[in-house]
Amino acid sequence: MYFILKCLVALSLVASLALGQSGTGEINGTVTDSSGAAVSGATVTISNPATGFSRVLRTNDGGIYSAPALNPGSYSVKVEKQGFQSQSRTGVELQVGQAHSLNFTMAVGNVAEVIEVTGGAPVLDTEATSVGTVIENKRIVELPLNGRNYLQLASLIPGATTNGPASSQGQQRMGGARNSFALNVAGQRVHYNHYSLDGMENTDPNFNTYLFLPSIDALQEFKVESGLFSAEYGRAIAQVNVSTKAGTNQFHGVGFSYVRNAFFDARNFFAPVNPPFKRNQFGGTFSGPVRLPKVFDGRNKLFFMFNYEGLRERRALTQTSTLPDARFRSGNFGFLNRAIRDPLNPGQVFPNGLIPESRISPISRRVLNDFFPLPNQGGTGALGITNNYLNDESRRTDGDQFTVRTDLTSIQNQTFFFRFSQTEEPQYIPFAIKDQGNVVGILGQQGVIGHTKVIGANKVNDFKFGMNYFTSSNIQQRAFQRLADDMPRRVIRIRGAQPRV
Repeated sequence: MYFILKCLVALSLVASLALGQSGTGEINGTVTDSSGAAVSGATVTISNPATGFSRVLRTNDGGIYSAPALNPGSYSVKVEKQGFQSQSRTGVELQVGQAHSLNFTMAVGNVAEVIEVTGGAPVLDTEATSVGTVIENKRIVELPLNGRNYLQLASLIPGATTNGPASSQGQQRMGGARNSFALNVAGQRVHYNHYSLDGMENTDPNFNTYLFLPSIDALQEFKVESGLFSAEYGRAIAQVNVSTKAGTNQFHGVGFSYVRNAFFDARNFFAPVNPPFKRNQFGGTFSGPVRLPKVFDGRNKLFFMFNYEGLRERRALTQTSTLPDARFRSGNFGFLNRAIRDPLNPGQVFPNGLIPESRISPISRRVLNDFFPLPNQGGTGALGITNNYLNDESRRTDGDQFTVRTDLTSIQNQTFFFRFSQTEEPQYIPFAIKDQGNVVGILGQQGVIGHTKVIGANKVNDFKFGMNYFTSSNIQQRAFQRLADDMPRRVIRIRGAQPRV
């Protein structure tokens, strides 16, 4: 079956005080004096030491401040007001999709006196009604994963499991890894999940699987939530909100290569040898400030992150089937000891159960010769033909993906970011007959541009525009191929599959 999708999605435009937190977070709170009265007009400075980013705002008449559309990370918050001692809080961890409430009580004194608090107890999220859990970068990178699929970590979340059934229609029509993976949250089917990446739509509209699965080294963190979440998500029961990693003032690089090979596996006691299996995943991530010696220094201004991951997997499969042998092909059915009647001459039978060669359809002969090989092993059963063919073609799965992201924070009261991701996932799935398997071809591309602007002392405009391109095919290897007698036999190579004629 052939399935192709080209999806262009443009979203999302958000202009509000505290809405549109998909892929970002918010820090808010109140500032009061020792008597509990609101302190209006206090200056609140929120900064990220890793990037040099800062945002300055003031409390309103109720002593309330709000800083939405902040990238996940570690922040410092400082509050100042003439006639009061300044207060600062460092090590404030802001997670994706979180509204972090941070309140201050200011004491009368000299503004030069600073009360500094480092870290603090985990914050109970009282700003939203959704139920969710954040899987931060440390757990993403350090916990073991089979195949480096970070969504497996969703099993750490109460009410979520990855052991449920996958989408059967998705596997048949589109194929690929995205349709063999299952994530069930709060007892719901896989079709009720909604995925977003950096605030960008990341859900396949046909089977509600993810479109792009970033490498774990490119991720900052992700959050799975259910319940009554805000209207920005729009639909579905479970939200998987993912944020990619941005560059900082320090260069960071990591390379990896994971090998799984049957050579290292213990042999099954009842098997003479281990079936061949090879799996290699490799790649790396590099991030930091954009710097050109003697030309441009991007520290505290312009940052980049680049990630690449490749996959090469070969897994042995052994399948048996039943095929007609030479007797059937030649029309010799005498061994059946049954009368073979002539359909053109009712009442007459073919002598000795032998059908003349002139009566065999050339179309049938061509189909048998071109698409059905002869048996390659002895069969079983009364006729000796059951399971007389063995196919040991391996299943071949490849993958190449990359992500590039840039962040600009140097423009006053404005930040920009851009990300482009691409994945190619060719796969060959053998059938019981050699060279009759399916070829899965997937190409996904995703781009997103974001702009955040502080307007005045109490307004923030957060704008995102994104585009998805996704094409998928899951077709029989020899589909749409015709072999005519007067045409030369052409060898067509498909990446991840054996040559086909």
